[in-house]
Amino acid sequence: MTDDRIRELVAAIADGVTATAEQLQGLTQPEIEEVERDQPAPLARSYQQFLELVGSGAGRFLRGSDVFYPSVLGLGQAARALLEENQVEFALTNEDRVILMHQGYQFDFLRGAGPDPEVWSFSEGAMVVAPAVSFPRFSEWLAAHVEQQTQAWERLVPWYEDQKAKPPGQPRVFSGRLNPDGSITEQF
Repeated sequence: MTDDRIRELVAAIADGVTATAEQLQGLTQPEIEEVERDQPAPLARSYQQFLELVGSGAGRFLRGSDVFYPSVLGLGQAARALLEENQVEFALTNEDRVILMHQGYQFDFLRGAGPDPEVWSFSEGAMVVAPAVSFPRFSEWLAAHVEQQTQAWERLVPWYEDQKAKPPGQPRVFSGRLNPDGSITEQF
């Protein structure tokens, strides 16, 4: 049942705006094994399937967050450092697997056993001073992100394309990342 749900959610990402079918990039078995070795917690079946289907990227989906390979490597250490930096009296256990870090101040992790474990979250500066359950299952976490992301990109992409189409000299908004080498990476 969980396998079908994850497949269904990943298929919804390929809406032609958030991602195309060609942009859904899964991981190879050796890459999945590398992700598994990176943190002591075993891979839950639902998360493993996510990695198999889109572990290397999914177009615009979750852009700006470290959730895809190879950026997902080292997230456990980064999350522990964030908790320590904020003097949070909470410790990730060897049964916890950090699956996402956003901009270095927020992370999500799987906690618990079974094929579709709970997702907990921590955000620096939030009213809650320790990680807390944010979703009862990974599949629900994924469903919430798919819904939010597909709706957001459906609104943002046409606006961005309108901005890009403006003639030179006409004011427009541009969103990009200035890379250390001086190049610019578009964010849309």
